[in-house]
Amino acid sequence: MDTVAQISEQLGSADQAAAFKARRALVVKNAAAGAPGKEAERTALAAELAACLVAKDEAKDDKKKESKPRYSVAARNEICRALADVGSDAEVPALVQTLNDFDVREMARFALDRIPTVAAATALAEADDKLVGEEFRVGVTNALGKRRDAVAVEALKKATADTSSEIRLAGAEGLALQPDAGGDAVIVEVRKQLGATSPRAAKRMDIARLQLAATLAKAGQKDAARGIYQGLASDGADEAQKKAAKSALEHLG
Repeated sequence: MDTVAQISEQLGSADQAAAFKARRALVVKNAAAGAPGKEAERTALAAELAACLVAKDEAKDDKKKESKPRYSVAARNEICRALADVGSDAEVPALVQTLNDFDVREMARFALDRIPTVAAATALAEADDKLVGEEFRVGVTNALGKRRDAVAVEALKKATADTSSEIRLAGAEGLALQPDAGGDAVIVEVRKQLGATSPRAAKRMDIARLQLAATLAKAGQKDAARGIYQGLASDGADEAQKKAAKSALEHLG
């Protein structure tokens, strides 16, 4: 079981022992390629994984010819998991293609989330804008919130204007993790729009403002953080958030 193709074939085996052995073989390959000084091996492995991920075979039936994935759903999910460790910009197109596969797209999102490049961030941003399924898109929005680049910030701001309230909330919470003081006005607006009819939404946005203030303080933007804390301490936030804001002000100095 030397090649990625051979491993991929066994990953979908009905024989659980064979499938386990294949998963173990893939983990070992990934670990070896991820070692320092193994850049060439890592690049080659990632390319093999991406090729297997999107490989298709023609299937014939009585009426028409159609293509189907060469490897099983289980195999493709494991391939995505492996690409999360060794993938780079070169593998982003294969993962983007896989985002349209409902059986595998969550693991494709997982992989893109862990590839720390602008191309991967752009792929996530486009997925958030184009793909269907609120729960999946919330996951994509949350993934964008973990990143620290202009592509992610713009995508998060766009998410706060979505038709789905859950995606709007997730977008605002993602902005709270960015060291951008301009995010506060966006979070306040989401609170204004959703909080009037949803105490849960209002509380989430107050907590997001606390998080943003902490993010800004950590980034050295203490004046901006202080302004947010002062606003929370005096406005319509609930008592728990006011108390947290006042405590943070005392420690901010």
